[in-house]
Amino acid sequence: MIKRFFIWLIKNLIVLLVVALIFSSITSELPDLIKGIFSDIFEYSSPEMQKEAAGKLALACSALGDKSPGALHATDSNSPLPIDLSKIGALCRDYDSGKIKDGEFFFSLAERALPNKIEPIALQKYNAAINFLNKNKAAYAVAIAALLTLLALLAGSLSPFLIILSDISLSVGILILLPYAAIMLYGKFVGMDTTPILASILGGSFSFGAKAIISVILLAILRTYTSLIMALGFVFLGAGIGGKLYIWLAKKRESEGITEKAKEPKEKVSEKKKEREREREKSTKEILDELENMHKENMKEKKV
Repeated sequence: MIKRFFIWLIKNLIVLLVVALIFSSITSELPDLIKGIFSDIFEYSSPEMQKEAAGKLALACSALGDKSPGALHATDSNSPLPIDLSKIGALCRDYDSGKIKDGEFFFSLAERALPNKIEPIALQKYNAAINFLNKNKAAYAVAIAALLTLLALLAGSLSPFLIILSDISLSVGILILLPYAAIMLYGKFVGMDTTPILASILGGSFSFGAKAIISVILLAILRTYTSLIMALGFVFLGAGIGGKLYIWLAKKRESEGITEKAKEPKEKVSEKKKEREREREKSTKEILDELENMHKENMKEKKV
C-alpha cells in the first residue's frame, strides 16, 4: 500500500514538472503575451465598442495633430482618451497611413501611454514564475531524471515500469490539452466578452464584471499555447494511449497463452484415452480371432 502511494506521488510530481518545463520553455515571452491579451480585449469586445474605440483612437490622433510639440508633454484633459499625447505621435502616423490596424494600435497605445496600468494586467506573477522556471531548467531536468530512476527501482522490473511511463505520458497529454479543450468549449457555449474591459480602459477606469475578468483570464491562458505545445500534447497523449493499447494486447495474448496451456493437458488426456480405447478394441478383436481359430481347429479334429 505504501509502495503504491509513493509510485502515485512520484508519477504526479513528474507529470507536473514535465508540463511546467514544457510551458516555461516554449510559451511566448511576456511582451508578446501582453500584446496578445490586449489584442484579444479589442477583438472579443462588441462591434459597437470596437467602433467607439476606433473613433476615440482617431480623435486622439486628431488632437495630437492640433497640438504644438511643446504642448504634448502633459496629459490633455480634453483628449478623448486619458493618455499623454506626446507618446503616440509615431503610432498615429502609422495608424493614419494604414500600417497598423485598430487592435494593434489599441495595444500599442495602451503599452506606451498607460505603462503604470498595464503592469498589473501583464501578470507579473506569471512573468516571475516563468523566469524562475527558465533559470532552473537544469535542476528540473535532474529532478525528473532522479524521480524516474526512483520509479524504476520501485517498479522492480521493466514491464511495470513501462506501464508507469505510459500512465505518465497519458497524464501529461491530458494536462496539456484538457484546459485548452475546456476553454474552447467555454468560448463556444458561453462566449468570451471583453466589452466592459475595453470600455473601462477607454474611460480611464479599471472596474470589470466577473464574466469579463474570466474571459481575459481564459484568453491569457490560450495565449500560452503555441503550436509546438499543442503538438507535444498530442504526442504525449498518443504515446500514452499507444502504450495502454500495447499493454492491453500483451495481457490479452498472455491470457490466451495461459488458456492454451491449460487446454493442452486435457487434450493430451483425451488423446491417451482414445489410444487406450483403440488398444482395447484391438485386444478384443485379437481375442475373438484366437477363439475363432481355436474353434476351427476343434472342428477339423472332430472331422478327422
